[in-house]
Amino acid sequence: MFREAWIIAKKEIKLLFKSTRRILLLFSMPLVILFIFAAGVFIAGVMPDSMDSQIEVTIINDDAGFNNQNWGDNFYALLKSMENTKSYEYINETIDKLDSLIEEGKFEILIYIPANFSQIINQSNVEQPSVIFIYYDNSNAQNEEAVLNISYTTSAVNQLVIYVDYGLINLNRVSITSTGTSKGAGALIASLLTMIPLYLIIFLVIPPLTLVLISVTIEREQKTLESLLLQPIDRKNIIAGKMLYGVILVSFNIVTNLITVSLAVAGSLLFVIPEDDRNEIGSTIQSIIAETGFSVWFFITWFILGLILVSIIVIATAVLFSLMAKDEREANMVISSVIILPLLGTLLIMFVPIGDLPGIFQYILVGIPLLGYLFAVYLSFLAGEIPIVSWLSLVFQFLWIIVIIWLAGRLIESEGILEISFKRILSKKNILFFRRKK
Repeated sequence: MFREAWIIAKKEIKLLFKSTRRILLLFSMPLVILFIFAAGVFIAGVMPDSMDSQIEVTIINDDAGFNNQNWGDNFYALLKSMENTKSYEYINETIDKLDSLIEEGKFEILIYIPANFSQIINQSNVEQPSVIFIYYDNSNAQNEEAVLNISYTTSAVNQLVIYVDYGLINLNRVSITSTGTSKGAGALIASLLTMIPLYLIIFLVIPPLTLVLISVTIEREQKTLESLLLQPIDRKNIIAGKMLYGVILVSFNIVTNLITVSLAVAGSLLFVIPEDDRNEIGSTIQSIIAETGFSVWFFITWFILGLILVSIIVIATAVLFSLMAKDEREANMVISSVIILPLLGTLLIMFVPIGDLPGIFQYILVGIPLLGYLFAVYLSFLAGEIPIVSWLSLVFQFLWIIVIIWLAGRLIESEGILEISFKRILSKKNILFFRRKK
């Protein structure tokens, strides 16, 4: 079976390098990365020194204290003494200025500590944690970094939950345990790091997905698919060959993108980022790794395994849908839907507290193909470990691969495969049973 699949995959690779359009599509992401790096170098060279100006943090501490202890003052003192936050310029304001400041937006970062802050902490009520509100102007990248440093500092405060308002819309929650140590850096960092697999899926998998879809679609349009199906080979070998072609493209894309990103990062560290900032970045990464409390390499292994499974899911789905796409217009529709799907999942992670959902709902979410892996990554970052639900996500992704390949095999053996299209499938439900050709 592998020999026949390799023959089909090799034929597709030869056709790939005969088309300028396909070659450009294959190398599109490395070219985009190089363009972004070049643009970054140019911007860094012409950027005014005002970007290095001191960040202003406005503090409104309305905490009334409890039993002669004021956690609001303690938190303020921490901000002014911690290494990552002591360099900011702190401005004190009164509670009567809160509404006007928020309405006018005349601040870089605004921290509001409510009156019952110390009371709730001292009552040790885990069900009702204390809350600090952080508002900031997200148009400045320095503010993003400062908010991350501030929320990271809160791990030293007992029983605290911080709501970070992004553009005045409640977006993230940073949860701290009752012992005062964070299980990771919380939901803010978790949601930011969850963007990594999203970008990897889009950058690494979408170009091969497009090429696999085009491969079958062009054969349908040029009437060569019929002659391929009439060859004395098992039709399932055609599916295997197309999938092998997609896996080869993904592997090639990963290698080229990895080399490109490595060169871009090395160039940035050497020519763009000052030495002091390089040292600060290194210490920040080390502190985050130390804070997570679990083996980084163990997590990386799980992370890469999940990416491999997700990549195979996308390629298998491309093969399945390519058998249904009648022309290139329908193929482009499929590509658009696949791109939108992980973006919707990321928005769900940002706006829905998935970590607070009951366990049964978490198991349902991680069982969704492709999106389930993104949810599992978020839950792992949030917990500071790889929970059982995240491991089950890999099992679910593997099962989805089997199901999709089985469906593709049934479809290609069905009668009237050459006439199948999305429109016909939607109009005739019985075609979903993929009747076998007699």
